[in-house]
This record gives sequence, structure tokens and C-alpha cells, in this order.
Amino acid sequence: MAEQIRAFNRLYTQAIGSLDDRHEGLDVSLAQSRMLFTIGSLHESQVNQIAGTLGLDLAYTSRVLGTLEDARLIRRTISTADRRQRVVALTAKGRRLLAEIERRSNQRVLALVDHLAQADLERLLDAMDTIGTLLARKDSNAKPDSALPS
Repeated sequence: MAEQIRAFNRLYTQAIGSLDDRHEGLDVSLAQSRMLFTIGSLHESQVNQIAGTLGLDLAYTSRVLGTLEDARLIRRTISTADRRQRVVALTAKGRRLLAEIERRSNQRVLALVDHLAQADLERLLDAMDTIGTLLARKDSNAKPDSALPS
């Protein structure tokens, strides 16, 4: 069983290009892309909120955010509600990059399944829903996030 799951994981990560140094052929990693997406989805968020959403530790999250800030893709400011907290938001440059990542990700996904007949595409989507539901965290509020870039 474990080998079958691992084989699927290898197939899927290769198919979606998640092991590429630069996600979607752009100058960002998959981790950076996921953070941009999360920040864009939350609009303005705190660092611990980003880390929690992505299941990452705060130190790693801060390092990645630092690279995004150096590239002027995000801005970090002190929260007006709690001066101990840092608020993170996309810059205009970050929003443009995120839009391009989304466009390229959508193209890649469509190219991945364009050879499938409608019935096979529906079977694939049903199987993906099943996998997401079965592997969702035990937390009763957790739901598979099909909106995240792949």
C-alpha cells in the first residue's frame, strides 16, 4: 500500500512540475508561490496565520517571506491592532506575479488533462474529491483546498 501511494505521489509531483526549481517557469519556488497565493487569499494576514494555513513553522515562513519582501512582492508592516504582530500584504508587483502564476498553473492543468474524454475527466475529478476528503486533516474545520496553485 505505501509503495502504491508513493508511486502515485511521484507521478503527480512530476506531472504538475512541483519539483522544478522555478515554479511555472518563473523566478519563484513552489513554496514562494504558495505563500503568495495564501497572502492574496487572506488579503492582509499575520505571519503566524500564513504559517498555520500552510502547515509551516514560523522560522521557515519568515525566511521565505524575507525573500518575497526583498523581491518587493510583499510588504510587512506592524499591526495597528496588536503592535507585536506583523501584517503581510501583496504589493502591486506581487499581485501581478500571482496573476501570472495562476494563469500558467491553469494552462498546465488544462494541458495535463486535455486528452481525456469528458467521462474520464469526471472520473478523475471525482477521484480527486475522494482523495481530498479522505486525506483532509482530522480537524473538523479542515477542508481540502482545491484552490491552491499546483
